[in-house]
Amino acid sequence: MWTVAHYLPVSFFSLRPANATSSGGKTLLIPTPFAIKMALLSAAIRVRGLQEGERLFPFLRDLEIYLEPPEEMIVVKSFSKIRRELKDKSNAEKALKAREKKEYPMQPTIAYREYVNYKGSLRFACQYPDEAPLTRVLPELATYVNYIGKRGGFLQLLAVPENSSELPQGKFLHLTADGLQAFEVNGTLQMLDDCGPSLTFKQADTYNEAKIVLHKDRVLRHVVLPYQQIRSSRSYSWYQRLPV
Repeated sequence: MWTVAHYLPVSFFSLRPANATSSGGKTLLIPTPFAIKMALLSAAIRVRGLQEGERLFPFLRDLEIYLEPPEEMIVVKSFSKIRRELKDKSNAEKALKAREKKEYPMQPTIAYREYVNYKGSLRFACQYPDEAPLTRVLPELATYVNYIGKRGGFLQLLAVPENSSELPQGKFLHLTADGLQAFEVNGTLQMLDDCGPSLTFKQADTYNEAKIVLHKDRVLRHVVLPYQQIRSSRSYSWYQRLPV
Protein backbone atom coordinates (compact mmCIF):
# COMPACT_ATOMS: atom_id res chain seq x y z
CA MET A 1 0.00 0.00 0.00
CA TRP A 2 1.08 3.57 -0.72
CA THR A 3 0.22 6.93 0.80
CA VAL A 4 1.07 10.00 -1.29
CA ALA A 5 1.22 13.60 -0.04
CA HIS A 6 1.75 16.72 -2.17
CA TYR A 7 3.36 19.83 -0.64
CA LEU A 8 4.51 23.28 -1.69
CA PRO A 9 7.60 24.60 0.15
CA VAL A 10 6.77 28.12 1.30
CA SER A 11 10.15 28.93 2.87
CA PHE A 12 13.76 27.86 2.47
CA PHE A 13 14.70 24.28 3.33
CA SER A 14 17.84 23.49 5.31
CA LEU A 15 19.14 20.24 6.79
CA ARG A 16 22.77 19.56 7.59
CA PRO A 17 24.32 16.18 6.72
CA ALA A 18 24.93 13.76 9.56
CA ASN A 19 28.69 14.44 9.49
CA ALA A 20 28.46 18.26 9.44
CA THR A 21 29.68 20.44 12.29
CA SER A 22 27.72 23.27 13.88
CA SER A 23 29.93 25.90 12.24
CA GLY A 24 30.06 24.26 8.79
CA GLY A 25 26.38 24.25 7.96
CA LYS A 26 26.27 22.90 4.39
CA THR A 27 22.80 21.65 3.58
CA LEU A 28 21.44 18.58 1.87
CA LEU A 29 19.40 19.22 -1.26
CA ILE A 30 16.42 17.14 -0.15
CA PRO A 31 14.87 15.89 3.10
CA THR A 32 16.23 12.60 4.42
CA PRO A 33 14.10 9.52 5.18
CA PHE A 34 14.93 10.03 8.88
CA ALA A 35 13.59 13.60 8.78
CA ILE A 36 10.39 12.55 7.00
CA LYS A 37 9.72 9.69 9.44
CA MET A 38 10.38 11.91 12.46
CA ALA A 39 7.99 14.52 11.05
CA LEU A 40 5.27 11.85 10.80
CA LEU A 41 6.07 10.61 14.32
CA SER A 42 5.81 14.17 15.65
CA ALA A 43 2.42 14.52 13.97
CA ALA A 44 1.27 11.22 15.48
CA ILE A 45 2.20 12.34 18.99
CA ARG A 46 0.62 15.80 18.59
CA VAL A 47 -2.61 14.48 17.08
CA ARG A 48 -3.10 11.07 18.72
CA GLY A 49 -1.04 11.23 21.89
CA LEU A 50 2.21 9.80 23.17
CA GLN A 51 1.03 6.21 23.61
CA GLU A 52 -0.37 6.03 20.09
CA GLY A 53 2.84 7.54 18.72
CA GLU A 54 4.85 4.83 20.48
CA ARG A 55 2.53 2.13 19.11
CA LEU A 56 2.84 3.42 15.53
CA PHE A 57 6.58 4.06 15.71
CA PRO A 58 7.80 0.64 14.43
CA PHE A 59 5.58 0.96 11.36
CA LEU A 60 6.72 4.55 10.66
CA ARG A 61 10.36 3.53 11.19
CA ASP A 62 10.12 0.79 8.54
CA LEU A 63 8.39 2.89 5.84
CA GLU A 64 9.84 2.86 2.33
CA ILE A 65 10.20 6.51 1.31
CA TYR A 66 10.00 7.86 -2.24
CA LEU A 67 10.39 11.55 -3.08
CA GLU A 68 9.63 13.62 -6.16
CA PRO A 69 11.50 16.95 -5.81
CA PRO A 70 10.95 19.99 -8.08
CA GLU A 71 12.71 20.40 -11.41
CA GLU A 72 15.02 23.14 -10.12
CA MET A 73 16.53 24.25 -6.84
CA ILE A 74 18.88 27.03 -5.78
CA VAL A 75 21.18 26.76 -2.78
CA VAL A 76 21.73 30.14 -1.12
CA LYS A 77 25.06 30.46 0.73
CA SER A 78 25.52 32.83 3.65
CA PHE A 79 27.26 33.55 6.95
CA SER A 80 25.26 34.12 10.11
CA LYS A 81 26.06 35.51 13.53
CA ILE A 82 25.63 32.92 16.26
CA ARG A 83 26.61 32.45 19.89
CA ARG A 84 28.66 29.48 21.03
CA GLU A 85 29.42 28.29 24.54
CA LEU A 86 32.85 29.21 25.86
CA LYS A 87 34.98 26.12 25.29
CA ASP A 88 37.42 26.42 28.19
CA LYS A 89 35.36 27.58 31.16
CA SER A 90 38.01 26.28 33.55
CA ASN A 91 40.49 28.88 32.29
CA ALA A 92 40.01 31.70 34.80
CA GLU A 93 41.70 34.32 32.61
CA LYS A 94 39.55 33.56 29.57
CA ALA A 95 36.41 33.42 31.70
CA LEU A 96 37.21 36.79 33.30
CA LYS A 97 37.81 38.47 29.92
CA ALA A 98 34.55 37.00 28.61
CA ARG A 99 32.66 38.33 31.64
CA GLU A 100 34.14 41.80 31.17
CA LYS A 101 32.92 41.81 27.58
CA LYS A 102 29.55 40.37 28.70
CA GLU A 103 30.24 37.33 26.54
CA TYR A 104 30.03 34.68 29.25
CA PRO A 105 29.12 31.85 28.93
CA MET A 106 28.03 32.37 25.29
CA GLN A 107 30.50 34.02 22.91
CA PRO A 108 29.63 35.64 19.56
CA THR A 109 31.03 34.05 16.40
CA ILE A 110 30.00 33.38 12.80
CA ALA A 111 28.83 30.21 11.09
CA TYR A 112 28.39 29.15 7.47
CA ARG A 113 24.82 28.35 6.46
CA GLU A 114 23.08 27.16 3.29
CA TYR A 115 19.38 27.27 2.41
CA VAL A 116 17.56 25.59 -0.49
CA ASN A 117 14.94 27.45 -2.52
CA TYR A 118 12.73 24.97 -4.39
CA LYS A 119 11.15 26.03 -7.65
CA GLY A 120 7.89 24.13 -7.55
CA SER A 121 6.20 21.52 -5.38
CA LEU A 122 7.31 18.13 -4.11
CA ARG A 123 5.61 14.82 -3.34
CA PHE A 124 6.27 12.16 -0.71
CA ALA A 125 5.21 8.56 -1.30
CA CYS A 126 5.34 6.11 1.62
CA GLN A 127 5.11 2.36 1.02
CA TYR A 128 4.15 -0.12 3.75
CA PRO A 129 2.72 -3.66 4.06
CA ASP A 130 -1.04 -4.00 3.62
CA GLU A 131 -1.37 -5.47 7.11
CA ALA A 132 0.29 -2.45 8.76
CA PRO A 133 -2.20 -0.26 10.70
CA LEU A 134 -1.37 2.81 8.61
CA THR A 135 -4.01 2.77 5.86
CA ARG A 136 -6.29 5.23 7.64
CA VAL A 137 -3.72 6.79 9.94
CA LEU A 138 -0.95 7.86 7.55
CA PRO A 139 -3.05 10.20 5.34
CA GLU A 140 -4.22 11.95 8.51
CA LEU A 141 -0.68 12.30 9.85
CA ALA A 142 0.58 13.66 6.52
CA THR A 143 -1.93 16.52 6.73
CA TYR A 144 -0.29 17.69 9.96
CA VAL A 145 3.25 17.80 8.58
CA ASN A 146 3.90 21.53 8.16
CA TYR A 147 7.69 21.67 8.15
CA ILE A 148 10.59 19.40 7.30
CA GLY A 149 14.27 19.55 8.19
CA LYS A 150 15.25 22.43 10.48
CA ARG A 151 12.47 24.50 12.05
CA GLY A 152 11.36 27.14 9.61
CA GLY A 153 11.36 24.90 6.51
CA PHE A 154 7.60 25.25 6.18
CA LEU A 155 5.40 23.25 3.80
CA GLN A 156 1.90 23.96 2.52
CA LEU A 157 -0.30 20.96 1.81
CA LEU A 158 -1.65 21.17 -1.75
CA ALA A 159 -4.09 18.25 -1.74
CA VAL A 160 -5.59 15.75 0.67
CA PRO A 161 -3.11 12.84 1.04
CA GLU A 162 -4.43 9.71 -0.67
CA ASN A 163 -3.86 5.98 -0.50
CA SER A 164 -2.97 4.06 -3.63
CA SER A 165 -2.35 0.43 -4.52
CA GLU A 166 0.67 1.40 -6.62
CA LEU A 167 3.22 4.20 -6.95
CA PRO A 168 1.69 7.08 -8.93
CA GLN A 169 3.32 8.20 -12.14
CA GLY A 170 6.08 10.71 -11.64
CA LYS A 171 9.81 11.15 -11.24
CA PHE A 172 10.09 9.57 -7.82
CA LEU A 173 13.44 8.78 -6.17
CA HIS A 174 13.68 5.74 -3.89
CA LEU A 175 15.46 7.05 -0.78
CA THR A 176 15.42 3.90 1.37
CA ALA A 177 16.63 1.27 -1.10
CA ASP A 178 19.28 -1.18 0.13
CA GLY A 179 22.37 -1.58 -2.00
CA LEU A 180 23.33 0.17 -5.20
CA GLN A 181 20.80 1.61 -7.62
CA ALA A 182 21.12 2.69 -11.22
CA PHE A 183 22.16 6.35 -11.23
CA GLU A 184 23.01 9.25 -13.48
CA VAL A 185 26.77 9.67 -13.95
CA ASN A 186 26.37 13.46 -13.92
CA GLY A 187 24.14 13.40 -10.86
CA THR A 188 24.80 14.78 -7.38
CA LEU A 189 25.73 12.41 -4.55
CA GLN A 190 23.99 12.92 -1.21
CA MET A 191 24.44 11.06 2.08
CA LEU A 192 20.99 10.68 3.64
CA ASP A 193 20.31 9.30 7.09
CA ASP A 194 17.54 6.79 7.80
CA CYS A 195 16.14 4.84 10.72
CA GLY A 196 17.91 1.55 11.34
CA PRO A 197 15.82 -1.59 12.04
CA SER A 198 16.97 -1.56 15.68
CA LEU A 199 15.94 2.05 16.41
CA THR A 200 13.53 2.20 19.36
CA PHE A 201 10.96 4.79 20.36
CA LYS A 202 13.05 5.76 23.39
CA GLN A 203 16.03 6.50 21.14
CA ALA A 204 13.89 8.61 18.81
CA ASP A 205 12.42 10.51 21.78
CA THR A 206 14.41 13.74 22.18
CA TYR A 207 13.40 13.88 25.86
CA ASN A 208 14.97 10.48 26.57
CA GLU A 209 18.67 9.97 27.30
CA ALA A 210 18.90 6.77 25.23
CA LYS A 211 21.70 7.20 22.69
CA ILE A 212 21.47 6.50 18.96
CA VAL A 213 24.36 4.46 17.55
CA LEU A 214 25.38 5.58 14.06
CA HIS A 215 25.43 2.84 11.39
CA LYS A 216 23.18 0.69 13.59
CA ASP A 217 20.20 2.63 14.90
CA ARG A 218 20.71 5.45 12.41
CA VAL A 219 22.04 4.34 9.03
CA LEU A 220 23.44 6.36 6.13
CA ARG A 221 22.28 5.83 2.56
CA HIS A 222 24.26 7.11 -0.41
CA VAL A 223 21.84 8.35 -3.06
CA VAL A 224 22.79 9.95 -6.39
CA LEU A 225 20.18 12.58 -7.21
CA PRO A 226 19.45 13.17 -10.92
CA TYR A 227 20.39 16.85 -10.54
CA GLN A 228 23.34 18.68 -12.04
CA GLN A 229 24.90 21.94 -10.91
CA ILE A 230 24.65 24.26 -13.90
CA ARG A 231 25.85 27.50 -12.33
CA SER A 232 27.56 28.53 -9.13
CA SER A 233 29.17 31.48 -7.37
CA ARG A 234 30.20 32.39 -3.84
CA SER A 235 26.59 33.23 -2.98
CA TYR A 236 24.53 30.49 -4.68
CA SER A 237 24.50 27.19 -6.58
CA TRP A 238 21.83 26.40 -9.18
CA TYR A 239 20.75 22.79 -9.75
CA GLN A 240 18.53 21.43 -12.52
CA ARG A 241 17.07 17.98 -12.96
CA LEU A 242 18.77 15.94 -15.65
CA PRO A 243 16.62 15.05 -18.67
CA VAL A 244 15.36 11.48 -18.77
